[in-house]
Order: sequence, then structure tokens, then C-alpha cells
Amino acid sequence: MRIANIMFSRNGGGIEQAAVDYAEGLRDLGHQVIAITAPDAAVNVDLAVLGIETHCVNNWGEWDIFAVRRLRKLLLELKIDVVIAHANRAFGLSRKAIRGKIPLVGVVQNYNTKRYNAADGVFTTTYDLIEVLVAQDIKRDRIFHIPNMVACREIPHRKERNIPPVIGAVGRFVAKKGFDIYIDALAILKERGVDFRAILGGNGVEEENLKARAIAVGLADKLDFLGWVQDKKQFYTGLDIFCLPSLHEPFGIVLLEAFVFGAPVIATDSEGPKDIITPNYDALIVEKGNAEQLADAMQKLLQDKTLADRLAANGFAKVKTKYSIEVVCSQIETALNTIVRRAKIS
Repeated sequence: MRIANIMFSRNGGGIEQAAVDYAEGLRDLGHQVIAITAPDAAVNVDLAVLGIETHCVNNWGEWDIFAVRRLRKLLLELKIDVVIAHANRAFGLSRKAIRGKIPLVGVVQNYNTKRYNAADGVFTTTYDLIEVLVAQDIKRDRIFHIPNMVACREIPHRKERNIPPVIGAVGRFVAKKGFDIYIDALAILKERGVDFRAILGGNGVEEENLKARAIAVGLADKLDFLGWVQDKKQFYTGLDIFCLPSLHEPFGIVLLEAFVFGAPVIATDSEGPKDIITPNYDALIVEKGNAEQLADAMQKLLQDKTLADRLAANGFAKVKTKYSIEVVCSQIETALNTIVRRAKIS
């Protein structure tokens, strides 16, 4: 198939990484994947490294009629068989450009959903999101459970535990990620006399507030802010514990990344992690917003290396068998074949 893989976000993050993974995985299955992005999109660098054919369409949002015309012309010139649109802007522009002439798949990764009943198929990352979409009158047989994915090709080599042990978290610095709770949990550990070092990777609107909070609770000598993490392997393999403290997490691709690189994981009972994790088998689960529980889980893994190692091994096995690019893109391919076949019949 000739597949247009459209992502118009200019940022870097989990949703954007998923678009890159779709392109890589479907290309490796033998499909001709053409990426369509914004001119200054962060994903353009990754797509170029992968050798994915990429076309840029400048736009000012889904109501940009000139962008709609440019996109329509491009899709016709490329003779596209099916369009995969990641997130609301890409879907809105694609819907107007296609006008029902090419099968359209919307990839929904969060709860800010709209107008997806116009899609020929909807891919979503969790079963909870499926129920949200059904409640919006989208036919259940048009919705496909497609989790995010991650490259997973070798058993991670990890060094011995750091002295002192290192606890880490990473993501966009926005309120829903719960990094304030992470900082409070670290402060509780310090009050208990537990020896550790902590790191926090990422950036965003809450950065100054988080740094001020760390100083206020006495973590100036314990917690380092790394900025945006470029080398994920170095980050995760350097950790003794990875924490995902989100208050609201539609999926959590960082969780898969931690599994891939063999880091023992603690996550909250937010939407995505609950779908992925088997509690006490491949990760520990704590109540979202509960710094005391998070600190207890950190202390438990620091004191029980055997448990930490077992969780990490089981996490790697799960991501290899359920969330690798090869496994998930095979599911995507099957879903696309169904969607294209239905479109031809109708």
C-alpha cells in the first residue's frame, strides 16, 4: 500500500514518536510510507534518519483552507491508498482534503477527541479510550485497539546498581504529569534517611515551578534537572528506578522505553499504565497523586534488588512480545487491510 502518515505537531513527545514508529514499522513491512508534516516539525529529523520520504505542508490549523487545498493536491499526486492522521489537526485537515475519496484512519492518543465519526477507522491506544469513542457514537467495529510501540531488539545490558542508587522520571513539564508528586515523594525518602540521587528529564511550562518546589523541600543537593533527554538509552540504563507519576496518562510511551532498557518501574494507576502493567509482576502501581505511596514503592525497590530485577526482566519480556514495532505494526497492517477493503465495498 501507499500510505500517507500525517503528523502536523511541531513538538517532540510521545504522540510525535508514535508517528515516527508507524512510518518505520510499516515501511519495514514492505509498504511505501510517505510522511506529511509541518516544515519545522521535530519529527522531520528522525524521519530523515530513517530515510522516510517526507513532504511538508505549512498550515495554521485545521480551518486553513489553503492548507486543505495543498494537502488535497499532494495526496492525489502521490496516489495514496490510505491516510493515517495522527491527532486532531492532522485528522481535521485530512478529512477536509480527502472528502471521502481516500480511506482515512484517525489515531487517537488522548481524551481530546472530536469529529472522529467521519473516519473510516480509528486507532486508539487503550481500552478505556475505546469506550470514550463509542460513547461519542463511533461504531465499535470501526475502532481498533492499537497500542504505542517501541524498538526492542536486544536484551539490555545493565551495570551494577549505582552508589547511591539513581531514581529518575522524564516527560513534558505540565501539571498532569505529576512531577510535583514525584518531587514530594523524593522529599519523603530524604526525610526517612534513605540515600539516593534523583534526576528529572524534560521541559515545559511548569519547569520553574518544579525547580522552586525541589529547593523548597530540600532537594537542591539530591535532584538534577537534565533538560530534554536526547540519548534515551543512556538515560534509562543509568537508572535504578524509573517513575511515571502521572495524574492523567492516556498511554505512557516512556513506560515502554523504561521496559526496553531494563529499568525497574513504578507507575500510577492512571489510564494508560493500568492497561499495560501487571501489578507486582512487571512494575509496581501506586495511587495517582499519593506521594507517600510513591515514596513507599521507591523504598521497597531500593531495599529489594531481587524484586527490582524480576520486575525489570518481566517488563522487558512483555514489551518484546506485545509492544515491539514489529508486533504492533503487524496489527496495524491487518487493521489497514480491513479498512481499505471495507472502503472499496462501500
